[in-house]
Amino acid sequence: LVKPFSPTELVARVRAALRRHERPEPFTLGALAIDYGGRRVTVNGSTVELTATEYELLRVLSLEAGRVVPYEVLLERVWAGRDGANANLVQIFVRNLRAKLGDDAASPDYIVNERGVGYRMPDPGER
Repeated sequence: LVKPFSPTELVARVRAALRRHERPEPFTLGALAIDYGGRRVTVNGSTVELTATEYELLRVLSLEAGRVVPYEVLLERVWAGRDGANANLVQIFVRNLRAKLGDDAASPDYIVNERGVGYRMPDPGER
């Protein structure tokens, strides 16, 4: 904001910024449900216990549902430049996440591998 500005404009801009950062609606894909506000994940109504990193990986993929998220983007958004983070680490976390969600890697319902590129979650509207 450049000066001078009116208090009314400041309030309007703050409200607009807050609206942009409101919680997204819960994500539902088949039996999987993600409550972003409560950081809660359920499959068939049962809570799935995830580590902070597993939850963040699932959150990033679900917010981009229907689009492939490349390994590099996942590393940047989930691991945020931590030393030792690489595509193998992403694959290990996806394997663990699939096991906890009951998702079969041979025929996945939730996390689909786009070989050599990254991962994607199907858009709930695709089904």
